[in-house]
Amino acid sequence: MCASVVTQERKLSPQRKGPGNMYDKFGRIYLTDNLPGIGGRIKDRPEDFVVEEIPLYDFSDQGNFALLLLEKINLSTLDLVALIRKQLDLRDEEVGLAGWKDKRAITSQWVSVPREKASESRLAQLAGDGIKILQIRHHTNKLRTGHLLGNRFTILIRQADAEAENRAQAIIQQLQTLGLPNFYGPQRFGAAGDNPEKGLALLLGQYRLRSVRKRKLLVSSYNSLLFNLTLKERMEKDLFAKLLQGDIAKKHDTGGIFLVSDPKKEQQRADRLEISATGPIWGKKMKRAGNEAAALEEKILSSQGLTPDVFRKQPGSRRFLRIALKEVNVCQEKEGLRLEFFLPKGSYATVLLDEIMKA
Repeated sequence: MCASVVTQERKLSPQRKGPGNMYDKFGRIYLTDNLPGIGGRIKDRPEDFVVEEIPLYDFSDQGNFALLLLEKINLSTLDLVALIRKQLDLRDEEVGLAGWKDKRAITSQWVSVPREKASESRLAQLAGDGIKILQIRHHTNKLRTGHLLGNRFTILIRQADAEAENRAQAIIQQLQTLGLPNFYGPQRFGAAGDNPEKGLALLLGQYRLRSVRKRKLLVSSYNSLLFNLTLKERMEKDLFAKLLQGDIAKKHDTGGIFLVSDPKKEQQRADRLEISATGPIWGKKMKRAGNEAAALEEKILSSQGLTPDVFRKQPGSRRFLRIALKEVNVCQEKEGLRLEFFLPKGSYATVLLDEIMKA
């Protein structure tokens, strides 16, 4: 029977029994090493992993852009874009996406295209490639990366431990108390795991690509690796939920960002998960940390033999080190343990699943 995990009013310390090395190449460790995982398997079938994209805003139903809610099965986002371009006769930059979705899954996401290219006959051809068109809306603006509130997930974990439901609930409670580490998931780094290496080569002028979309993806992948390494460093130093002098913190409800000049004063809000420290997405617009926080972030960068100047042509931003994990429904079924939850944009379901499964 389905049950929602409710956070208990107690504080937990992120104790770890071992090194917690997982996806070490990508800078990942567990926060809940003190709790046993449930094992199991995911994505045995596409229908075991269902993702629904939630738009950031409602569409006006007026304007020069057609907004298509597309369902794809076992298809990467890049392959989806290629099909859209082919069937609607579009240039790469004419296809607007709010976010990237898993390949081995059933996913629904919004895509924007020029309205004059979205004729009934062309859309029929697109649907013929195994893509379902669930809705057609119109809007005045093209979709851009980040134009989504988040994603709703329904995931089945097969072959889990006999104590899976109780173990999962204990892990979720701890994550709801401390926050879920906002690591980038392994899919960010490519099937072969070499996207960061290619991204660095692009930054250093040692590798070239024609596709603007793919260039951005690869450079972003390297920046994502640096973020993961920064978050891993803080977790290993028990600084995951603590604020440092000079941290750039962010409010979870409004997204407001500010410099932490008095960590002791702000720590109570951090303990209530009202605010959290952020990590660097290096670039010209990134708000730089100060003092202790800056030293930690720059240490990671220098360990790669780099300086901030390498990212002078990148936009840059700040990313939450953790997210507030809201209601998670846990359901024990005949086939396995089913989880239903929502994550804000940019956060990865696989990070939560790794904490729960430890497989």
